[in-house]
Amino acid sequence: MIEGMLPRSTPSAAGVDAQGVRDFVRAATDSGLELHSLMIVRGGAVVAQGWWEPYTPDGTALVYSLSKMLTSTAVGIAVGEGLVDLDATVSEALGDQAPARAAPWVHRARVRDLLAMSSGHESDGLEAMMAAVVAGHDPLATFLTLPAEHAPGEVFTYNQGCTLTLAAILARVTGERLLDWLRPRLLEPLGIDRIAWTPMPGLTGPTGAGLEQGFSGAQVTTAAIAALGELWRREGRWGEEQLVPRDYLEAARSTQVDNVGRHTEPDWQRGYGFQVWRSRHGYRGDGAFGQLCLVLPEQEAVVAVTAQTELMQRELDLVWEHLLPALESGGGTAQADEALERELAALRLEPPPRLVRRPESVVGLLDVDHRVVESAPLLGRVESVRISRRDGGFVMTWRADGADHETPVGVGAWLRGELPSPWSFPPAVAVAGEAGADGIRVRVVYVESPHALTVTITGDGARMSWVTQPLR
Repeated sequence: MIEGMLPRSTPSAAGVDAQGVRDFVRAATDSGLELHSLMIVRGGAVVAQGWWEPYTPDGTALVYSLSKMLTSTAVGIAVGEGLVDLDATVSEALGDQAPARAAPWVHRARVRDLLAMSSGHESDGLEAMMAAVVAGHDPLATFLTLPAEHAPGEVFTYNQGCTLTLAAILARVTGERLLDWLRPRLLEPLGIDRIAWTPMPGLTGPTGAGLEQGFSGAQVTTAAIAALGELWRREGRWGEEQLVPRDYLEAARSTQVDNVGRHTEPDWQRGYGFQVWRSRHGYRGDGAFGQLCLVLPEQEAVVAVTAQTELMQRELDLVWEHLLPALESGGGTAQADEALERELAALRLEPPPRLVRRPESVVGLLDVDHRVVESAPLLGRVESVRISRRDGGFVMTWRADGADHETPVGVGAWLRGELPSPWSFPPAVAVAGEAGADGIRVRVVYVESPHALTVTITGDGARMSWVTQPLR
């Protein structure tokens, strides 16, 4: 049994054409989409699942704004317990935590306006909040003093400040860290035991610990994403328990505010609910760089994806092109099921091809501390990089934070270790390298995030560059 307590089935037994799933996986690769994991649930059972090595079933992933779907679920539970009133104003919901100089919209906008990203602001408050953090000020109070250009409820603006405010409201009414409060109410019933949530810098929660960001920062397994989506598909019911009020989720998955013209891509202007997007088919929570929890009520299905891609509309296009017909096919064959299982079991991200043992062109680059001449954003504290031979293989050493940090480097394979990371995700990595005519290139995959780093060492120093740059 996988995490989430969802049973297994074969695609054909659940009325899914396995060939369509294979076509989706191949089309994603051909389109340049770097998928990390895929799980498809049909009728409450997992019919397909796969992880691209070095990603694994028990690994967690930073899912960025897909975190909002979890925050919305928590609000729904709090509504069911009588702790949150959707029609209360933001100032009423925050009580004495609302700043004395709060902007007028704080006394007019309702909790449901925060959920629907319709606080009245024309632009996202994230930049102002992060500037406040850098200056040593309160980011939540900063957001709550930002003037709004429109009346609450009138205009959709994707706004991280709305969700951070929801997290603060939950902390106030529960008196607990959000994950602690959710554990008996949501996480344990769904079988989710591997989860973390990065706190918002500059804020303290009710127990003295950090306050979860709410809008981002959740680190969960693929199975947890699928279980959360399945809970929403079941209208909040799990087994014999109604974990989330049905009427809340009915409202949450419905269009609460029109967002036509606020984004250019077709699946981002189909309406917005309570922290989830309406799609051309069904609805979804999603996060930057390809994290998806797609709920398809008509097909009785959930699709969970983690990835590293900036082509998220293309990702959804391929779901509509390949997975949707597969879910509507009525089933495939046992032979197609077996072929899909073999293909999913063999998934991998190809590592750099080799790190030659004694390449004449780069032998002088080994066992030398190479000063970082081009740093990657959020990793500026890394001062130097060294590649050395050890135990028949190679080790990479970063000098950072006044100490040396070592990790093995795979030769045509991924080897795991830890290296300094941006504050927003864990330091776990998988590393592989190659040597060429002009130097050594190492790929560092932060396996609990959607991000990877390329480190290039030549005679004049070390250069670092993100494949996709982490968000703040």
